[in-house]
Amino acid sequence: MVSAQALRFGQPGLLLWDGASHDWPVGLCLVRGGEGCGKTSLLQMLAGQLPLQGGRLAYPQQPDPSQRPALFWRDPRAELSNAERARPAQDWVQAQRQLYPAWSEAAWQAHADGLGLEPHLHKPLLALSTGSLRKLWMAAGWASGVPLLLIDEPLAALDRGSMDHVQRTMAGLNRAGQQSAPVAGHGPRCVIVAHWDEMQGVAWDDVLDLPDQPPLR
Repeated sequence: MVSAQALRFGQPGLLLWDGASHDWPVGLCLVRGGEGCGKTSLLQMLAGQLPLQGGRLAYPQQPDPSQRPALFWRDPRAELSNAERARPAQDWVQAQRQLYPAWSEAAWQAHADGLGLEPHLHKPLLALSTGSLRKLWMAAGWASGVPLLLIDEPLAALDRGSMDHVQRTMAGLNRAGQQSAPVAGHGPRCVIVAHWDEMQGVAWDDVLDLPDQPPLR
């Protein structure tokens, strides 16, 4: 579903990929590695936030290369913008409903309930904890229905109950899960997750291991 050919990219002063290639299929895909190996940078690059120095990315769900690919990505470590800080979480969610044509209200409600978000939705985003913001981003991403969903360290800063919900949700996003329990209005999805291990009870369709010492070649 997403094809990377001979990519070269990195952060200032650190080359992370040097001519490496990889194909991510429909289903659930793990990018695995330790701290500093470039997992988050890879997601930023796939989302168009980090420029390529060489190579080619192809998104099959994007027939016109000049258009932005249909994806959902929210960097959980990024600072809230000034406009977002005072915005109630429920208003932010309403904006996502309008932004994503394949949004599933049933999926949103199920994840909001499973992650315990409802008591916090009246609060401004600035008042939400790191864990609550991470849960908000993930629930919206799952409900969005976009063909490409990028998730960074999904279990970080979560309570035990929320971790269990995340792992159950992830387990249903692999290719077999998408086929056996489709969400109304959602087509085939490629879900790329950056995490340090395989997560309990999750069957991955694809695993990409990043080296502890970049670059990947």
